[in-house]
Amino acid sequence: MLAALDGGRRSAGSRRRTITSNKLLPFKGFWRATAASLTARVLLVGLLLIGALGIVGVLVFSKVVDLTRVRLGTGFAEHQVLYDRARGLGTLQRDMALAETNARSEALIRWLRDEGDTAKKRAAITELRRVAELSEGGTFFVGSAATRAYYYEEAGSGFLADRPRLTLQPGRDKDRWFFEALSRPRDCRLNVDSDDLAMRTRVFINCVVRDKGRALGVTGTAVDLSSFVREALADKQPGVSTFFVTHEGAVQAHRDRQMVQHNSGSNRPPRLTVFDMLAPEDRPVLAGMMQDVASGKAAARSSFLNMNGERVLVGVGYLDGLDWYNVTVMNADAMVDRSLFGPIAVLIILMLLLGGALAVALFKRVVLDPIRQLEISVVEAERGNFEPAEQLDLNRDDELGRLSRRFAAMARAVAGHTRSLEARVRERTIELEQLAYRDPATGVANRRGFVTAFEEVQRERGSATVALLLIDVDHFKQINDRFGHVAGDVVVAEIARRIQQALRPSDVCGRWGGDEFIVLLHGLAADRLETIAARLVDAVSAHPIQIGDGDLVSVRLSVGAYCVASTDTIDRATERADAAMYRAKEEGRDRIIFAGDRAPVA
Repeated sequence: MLAALDGGRRSAGSRRRTITSNKLLPFKGFWRATAASLTARVLLVGLLLIGALGIVGVLVFSKVVDLTRVRLGTGFAEHQVLYDRARGLGTLQRDMALAETNARSEALIRWLRDEGDTAKKRAAITELRRVAELSEGGTFFVGSAATRAYYYEEAGSGFLADRPRLTLQPGRDKDRWFFEALSRPRDCRLNVDSDDLAMRTRVFINCVVRDKGRALGVTGTAVDLSSFVREALADKQPGVSTFFVTHEGAVQAHRDRQMVQHNSGSNRPPRLTVFDMLAPEDRPVLAGMMQDVASGKAAARSSFLNMNGERVLVGVGYLDGLDWYNVTVMNADAMVDRSLFGPIAVLIILMLLLGGALAVALFKRVVLDPIRQLEISVVEAERGNFEPAEQLDLNRDDELGRLSRRFAAMARAVAGHTRSLEARVRERTIELEQLAYRDPATGVANRRGFVTAFEEVQRERGSATVALLLIDVDHFKQINDRFGHVAGDVVVAEIARRIQQALRPSDVCGRWGGDEFIVLLHGLAADRLETIAARLVDAVSAHPIQIGDGDLVSVRLSVGAYCVASTDTIDRATERADAAMYRAKEEGRDRIIFAGDRAPVA
């Protein structure tokens, strides 16, 4: 029985080895065929080499793309932080300087030393009012350390500083800012707070009034928070968000008012900080960046951090005059889209595959084919046929020459691909610039292009006269309603063409809105503006515009004209021209109105 069991075990093991051997037969046949053929081995090595190079190329290309995005994003982040820093300081430092001026006022110091003196009080308030007229909101306040009386005045409201508005209490939370300001060594401090008297949320600039080191009180001014956010945080690119925060990370200014920490001057913990938005492991990184910019090691710092579950690029700058930090958060994908590198990756892969195929084919022709011919010659020689051997060409110089010519041809092909790619990139760049600054429907400058041209002319105008014409097509909606929007587009394009023909090369025409055009005239005498405007209107309206199947449309224009001052901004200039244009419409349309005292031109 034992012998039978042992024999059964050997038989089962033999069957398992047979099954395994049968499964490996295809692989063994493949390896035997490969070992017997130099061509097969070369092809296999070539395929493996192409695959390995492809994997390495993908990894290297991905690394280069990431490094490029980081380099571009980091540079953009630091420049954006410095830009926001300069803009934030410019918005508030004027009012801070005024508050510091009030804190050093001799009239105010004399009054707070002798608060009961009516003449000193009147002199101090008169001086504070003169300074307040230069501030953003025309507001000032004074809190006395001796009596805790709080005086508040705001231009254009019923609040006057002739008598105290309230008495500050140490135990009241809303008054905590006053007592903490007196106890701090820093003379001026910003405080975001809700003012119950003015019923508005404002940025208060609190400056301590000192007399020989002794704190007599607190004075300052207030800037409306909505105005500050609009000026300091406006005109942002998509994917970019800016915070102004304290050392603790409490948000002091942001487009979203719900994120702003009110009563920031108190010692109570902030309800929301910028650190709360970060992953725990990234909070020390942000704190270190803030410490570097505050200590002066760098003007700006930037790093990729995880914020609210998203990988973003964070830049930090320090507003030393305000003791705030500006933290700019940028979405790297919104700035440098990875998909932009896709065509380059595809081109590299195609070039890699093409190069590999050419290399294998060339090796076969230079090495394998002569060996095959030699093998055939040997076989035929064994049979007594020497004719194939006589036809062999083993001149190595000729083979190397052909190999060199093949590589030269391949190099010419690669150079042609590169030139073609560069030409396509240049063409695409020109197209993108046209899209950015030109209106595609009319070919004239779009709003962005016109604003750029206006700002350039204002910078370089010198003493030359600059004028602005804002042109609106009368009853354009009737054209659209009667003939359709396609006909309306034809009319708009033709008007733009006629305006362009009537202008000088130095003048600029732009499409300001749907049926509104804007013209910038540079370097003309002021008394010629009326003549040029009339000539331009006549060039557009003199002949009907043909649309569709022979339909003719007559157009009339309402024009607002304005001579631009050298200090005018684009908003100021267009506002004056727009007001004149609307006067032209109100007075019956089809006329030119000049901003100022000139009579209209029908």
